[in-house]
Amino acid sequence: MRITTNMLMRNYQNSLSKNIGGLSEARNAVLTGRRFTKASEDPGGALSASLLERKYVRNKSYLTTLTEVQSKQDAQEDAIMQMTNICKTIDRDYSVSAMNGSNQEKSIRATYAAAMKELQRSMVSSLNAQYGDEFVFAGAGGMKAPFELSDSGVLTYRGIDVNTTDPNELAKLQEYSKEGTYVDIGFGLNFDSSGEVVPSSAFNTALPGINVVGYGDKNLVTTIGKMVKVLEADTFDRDAYAELWTDFREGTNTLNDMTTKLGTKTTLLEATKTRLTDLDLSLSTQIDSIVNVDPAEAIMNFSWANYTYTTALKIGTNIISPSLLDFMR
Repeated sequence: MRITTNMLMRNYQNSLSKNIGGLSEARNAVLTGRRFTKASEDPGGALSASLLERKYVRNKSYLTTLTEVQSKQDAQEDAIMQMTNICKTIDRDYSVSAMNGSNQEKSIRATYAAAMKELQRSMVSSLNAQYGDEFVFAGAGGMKAPFELSDSGVLTYRGIDVNTTDPNELAKLQEYSKEGTYVDIGFGLNFDSSGEVVPSSAFNTALPGINVVGYGDKNLVTTIGKMVKVLEADTFDRDAYAELWTDFREGTNTLNDMTTKLGTKTTLLEATKTRLTDLDLSLSTQIDSIVNVDPAEAIMNFSWANYTYTTALKIGTNIISPSLLDFMR
């Protein structure tokens, strides 16, 4: 087969074009740190990377939300701890057993009553604790302070007397007590046939304050107020105080139970954060292996591509070297 000069030139040009393309790709890999910059360069890799990046972004969103949830729950736990400490103070200094002898004198009881009033106000302040602009014990109505204690000792939750006997108001309080605010932190968010969130598929951040201190015939804050009134009376009614003390202890136990429940939720959040953090690292590593190149490998590939290109140019000078002057000799 006769190989003409034109054939050699075409083959050389094709080879040189491939070398130039390879050199360009190698240079881009060094400059960008990526295996490909367009999907057309690696359709399979681009598709895999796209799917992984969507998972990565979604997982990052879960982590961000979870951090916010943890901060809000920390605020709830701190407030409940403050209320627990208030109850411990009352239990230590103003118990039934402490009301003996001279402590039953009106002047001393008045001093005790004044101190307990301050502790009661402090408890209400804790119940109106905030995280950012949100009141952490307001249930789904988190942008307004949920509790208000009047000078007469009436405690309201979102405008309703917590000790109300009105059936309609009690029904409303019961409705408030069941409120939930659900957020998606990677549990597999799902909805039932009526469009409501399936509780097990999301995390409930709402904690209505009436579930912490009670409502209806018994409320921890108003029980303290009733104890104050017994202490302020001209004659000390020890039996009435003892009965209220039993209610106070029950309220304290409810508070302790709530602390335990929050501790369980905190453990769940920490375990979830560990899982999401591990997944974040795994997805990042997978994306990196598909999209990014090792810098040392990229430089080595560029050096080799540059060498083959330079070599091709040198070979070309030998192929193209004959000229008109060569034929005129």
